[in-house]
Amino acid sequence: MKENKLFGVVGHPIRHSLSPVMHNAVFKKLGLNYSYSAFDIEKNDLDVFLNRCREMNFLGLNVTVPHKVDIIRYLDDLDENARLINAVNTIKFEDNMLLGYNTDGLGCVRALEERGERIGGKRILILGAGGAARAIVFQCALEGAEIAISNRTMDRAMRLAREIREKLNKRVLVVNFSESSIRDIIPTTDILINATSVGMYPKIHRSPVSSDVLDPRLTVMDIVYNPIETQFLRNAKRIGCKTIDGVGMFVHQGAESLRIWLDIKPPIDLMRKVVVEKLV
Repeated sequence: MKENKLFGVVGHPIRHSLSPVMHNAVFKKLGLNYSYSAFDIEKNDLDVFLNRCREMNFLGLNVTVPHKVDIIRYLDDLDENARLINAVNTIKFEDNMLLGYNTDGLGCVRALEERGERIGGKRILILGAGGAARAIVFQCALEGAEIAISNRTMDRAMRLAREIREKLNKRVLVVNFSESSIRDIIPTTDILINATSVGMYPKIHRSPVSSDVLDPRLTVMDIVYNPIETQFLRNAKRIGCKTIDGVGMFVHQGAESLRIWLDIKPPIDLMRKVVVEKLV
């Protein structure tokens, strides 16, 4: 049987993704004759695309905005974490089956921890309620953090909070997505995470909230990694906040995907190096 050698990331749009650069650097370093490509696929074409991947004998895919929830209906099974979160960012092709995983939450937590932020007992406000936000909310709740969510669509945030309560028996505070409401909760917040795509290339001058709501004692994290320093992080740094860019989460979620696909110990330092080189 011919060995599979194909990997990729699927999203829409996808031009900004540095996943191919990062993963192909790993394959080259480890002497693996594999290739990783980006695929710009619209929602209505996901089924056809995945069937084509089956025929081409892919080993794995990453999934990014906006498909992390919608793609689940086309998969054969989910691991426990992806089923809990109800969002997928990693697919493994095994015995002609598509298996869904989620490494976003773990990637976020590891990125925070490597910067000295222990999650247990911390009060974390997460902006967003989409696929990546879902993973971060669940993982941080599992780690023992107190969670608040703020999202432009209140119903979506309420549904996510209800899921956390039903699945984990943990209370999540839902905050109106307004400057005044977010400002009111900041004094009781330790870590503020932008888990939306606001500020991502090419709309690099946007920020989910203004600097007026921030406080110097906050740790502020943005999961957007392109650009490496978003407008949100520049605003936070300007007033004295500790800031954490999205590269750490991006690298760690990618490393966990490689463990799932190939059962290897990924070269984290190399992965970070090639990503940063492309961004600076």
